[in-house]
Amino acid sequence: MVGVNPKALDTLNTAYLGLGKKDPGLDVDGRRPLAWRDDLEKLMVGDWEWKEGHIAAVEHAQDTLSLGEGERKGFSYVYNVGQEASRSAGREMMGVGVDDGLTGMDLVLKFNWEHEGAQTRAIAHVPGYTILENVFILNGTFFLVTNSPTSLPPLGSIASATFDPTRPPRPQDWKVINSENAASVLGVYGGRLHGTSWLSTDASDSQDPYTFFSLLRTHNYLLNPRTGKAFTSTSGLRILGPGELPSVSEVTPPIRFMLPFVPTFSSPQLPTPAGGEEVKEHPPLRVKSYNGLHPQFLRAVLPTVTVSYAEDWKDLESMGVPYIFDRLIVADSGAASRGREQWNIGWTPPLRKASIVASSGSELRRRADENLSVEEQELLRRQDETEDSQVGKPVWAAPFVGLSGTEGWWTPVRAALLSYLKLPADPVVEVEAAPAKKRSFWDMKKSQQVVSKPVLTYISMQDEPDNAGSRLRREDHNALLQGLSNLLRDGYLSEVHVVRGNGTSEVWDERMRAIARSSIVIGPFGPQLSDSLLMRVPPLASATPETSTQDDTQPAVREAQPPLLMEFFPPGVFRRDQEYAARSVGLRYMAWWNGRMFSGNSLPPVIGDVNVRVAHLEDSIISLNAELVVKTIQEAASKILLSSV
Repeated sequence: MVGVNPKALDTLNTAYLGLGKKDPGLDVDGRRPLAWRDDLEKLMVGDWEWKEGHIAAVEHAQDTLSLGEGERKGFSYVYNVGQEASRSAGREMMGVGVDDGLTGMDLVLKFNWEHEGAQTRAIAHVPGYTILENVFILNGTFFLVTNSPTSLPPLGSIASATFDPTRPPRPQDWKVINSENAASVLGVYGGRLHGTSWLSTDASDSQDPYTFFSLLRTHNYLLNPRTGKAFTSTSGLRILGPGELPSVSEVTPPIRFMLPFVPTFSSPQLPTPAGGEEVKEHPPLRVKSYNGLHPQFLRAVLPTVTVSYAEDWKDLESMGVPYIFDRLIVADSGAASRGREQWNIGWTPPLRKASIVASSGSELRRRADENLSVEEQELLRRQDETEDSQVGKPVWAAPFVGLSGTEGWWTPVRAALLSYLKLPADPVVEVEAAPAKKRSFWDMKKSQQVVSKPVLTYISMQDEPDNAGSRLRREDHNALLQGLSNLLRDGYLSEVHVVRGNGTSEVWDERMRAIARSSIVIGPFGPQLSDSLLMRVPPLASATPETSTQDDTQPAVREAQPPLLMEFFPPGVFRRDQEYAARSVGLRYMAWWNGRMFSGNSLPPVIGDVNVRVAHLEDSIISLNAELVVKTIQEAASKILLSSV
């Protein structure tokens, strides 16, 4: 009735219309009085019963949470998706389902400190990469609650000081407390960050494309068989029973990816004009901070993941309410760098580990048949392995060295990318699938594929800004393009794509369509080559009847040629990031110094500190013997084609 003259209302039978002459105001819960509510009101604010002192919209009265006097009062804002209200109800997406939601009661917890299940538990650990359950945070400090501190890795091996990654965390950064202290420090009630969360503690200038890569590899550890039980047979032989294989539907992908020390934007916010002057022009777009990933990447492979930055973390700190992470996977490059010598040893509770290290080799082998646990026997196995030194390996390689993973762990990422780009899916080996309503991100097993003539992609930096990264000399770049054109003309390659190393989302889509279909990727060294990890998977081994020596009806199988990555360096410079990552997903790798090629065990030593970005090297102009490179590509393409004939 806004705008209607009050005198005119006297002439209307407003009581008959259900309006009345006087606005009765809102109820104490903020809604219109019951007699005034309609379908629009119910749609906008809901139709629920509310009792003062209780949380609204709870189905059963006994489940309500009453906040009495003197108790900590905190509020958790959460989503509540129902099948009737959600436009996406019934849809299935790879990874996290969008037809299930959580109520407010699911995300507000009452902590039972006397119950062992409320305490922090370490699932897996290698310096710098840790999987923890029940991690608490309050006012920006992480709290690990346990009555047995030796059951957790050292804090300095998990994380670093906030403003100095070379040092262990301070008490205000990470702290271990017992359940008795937890009751007074954290209180009784708190919010819950459900599911699995990823946390990268590095600053923006320390982020690289492999943070996601290593976190996913750490996450995949959860799919390993659970430790089997050991028993002694009647003959006195100690036997280890097989481990239990967890269901892929139990190991869900991450819900959130948290970057607490990376601001949302790297460019400053423009100040508001003085005096309230009207702004006639739209201000320039601010630049997003670098987090190691192209903005389109997570939208393509994990669209349900929420990425939060320093400003979001500041909000969480300022609430003054404790939160609990159901499961937290922490990546900290400072801790990984400080614990480099421990990568291939593994982690067990410190007291037990000390007793192992102090024992002699013969005594350990004797004890291994008697009293050693499965974890201790695994530690012995790793100590006995003759692995190469960890010196020179990138810090993100720690979980690849110290944690076991499952075969095909990277395949779901490629499968999601192909779906996003609307490219044909890779054929997969028949496996037992999870029930339709419990599809998992990990359902896809290692895929195999038949290829014909190889597709090649050259990731060029020629058209990027001067400080965007290394690039080839203009003459060598042109010679390389001419050589690739000749290979295409002569039938060694079916397609040749020259794509930019960086750029807008449209450029990214074009680049990834080329790379995802390629068997060979080449380019100057730098983080832009990390996209090569999403090349075509190793082809299906092909049958060649003429080579069969056993049975004419069962032809022999020719060994398949994996995809190939070629990286161009200035002479005297080498980094292992691309090589180690490529080898981790089954790709072949070649490094070049002008006309000198390195591969396999002939790789040059790492030059310089692998933890320091050397700007004058990464922005250098690279000379390349294009003729020799093209000849090597021709030989590699012939082998790939031969293996698929």
